Amino acid sequence: MIEPMQDSSTRFVFVDADVRGNIVRLGDSFKQMTAPHDYPHEVQELLGEFLAAALLLSDTIKFEGRLTLQANGQGNIRLLMAEATHEGAVRGIAQLEEAAPANAFMDKNLLQLLSGGTLTVTVEARGRERYQSIVPLLGETLAECLESYFQQSEQLNTFIRLSADSTQATGMLIQQLPVQMEQDLAQRADRWQTIRVLAGTITGPELMADANSVLLQHLFVDENIQMFGETSVRFQCSCSEQRMAGALVSLGELELASLFEERQTLALTCEFCGAHYNIDNKKLTQLVTEGVKPH
Repeated sequence: MIEPMQDSSTRFVFVDADVRGNIVRLGDSFKQMTAPHDYPHEVQELLGEFLAAALLLSDTIKFEGRLTLQANGQGNIRLLMAEATHEGAVRGIAQLEEAAPANAFMDKNLLQLLSGGTLTVTVEARGRERYQSIVPLLGETLAECLESYFQQSEQLNTFIRLSADSTQATGMLIQQLPVQMEQDLAQRADRWQTIRVLAGTITGPELMADANSVLLQHLFVDENIQMFGETSVRFQCSCSEQRMAGALVSLGELELASLFEERQTLALTCEFCGAHYNIDNKKLTQLVTEGVKPH
């Protein structure tokens, strides 16, 4: 069996249909970003799905900048966040309910783990205003929620399959485009329904195990599909002294003064990559003078 390329994003189109798709894979990048954390395996899998989804969305929207997929809730998981840039850089994090036992995450779906939660897509594109959209948590899986999002906000029929384990995360998106080649609306609808049904036969293990070409050939035997070159994906954290200083400044003068009264140097750790920063009052003043950036 041909092993699928890890840490990649691959676009494809159905040559004679108004349908496009993308397959993303995270291997080493996923292991690098989760290594500093001791997530329960259910949380690690869900974070993997968020990362794969963020990459799929960033590729689908087509912009230069950063896309953030974030879920906040009141259940055993308080925060799930995944970021992806147009250049394939990704990072992500999960924050859990304090003192939640390991078995608290077993046999629970997305809605249960993020009780009372909201799902937000934020796009920060170069030269444009920051865009944010709330995605209703209408399904038991992240894929179902995002399919509903595209159907309601973009009016685009979309199929999404996400799968992850402790070492890798994979996602596939297939989307019907606005009318171009297919002018007959009835035939267009039938064609999409056929593609949707065939795509729905793929299992999570198959999605992770099969190479992209093998996967697409297996699913769509009678379709003419053109694949484009693979784009590399990598874990990259954007933390820095300036961004940490920005986080400190956002606390406000009173709280910041109180912190420096307790200790001369503040020890900060990046939640995403585990990098450590030591910032004293003098260093903070210097960074603020140079211009800090939000974390």
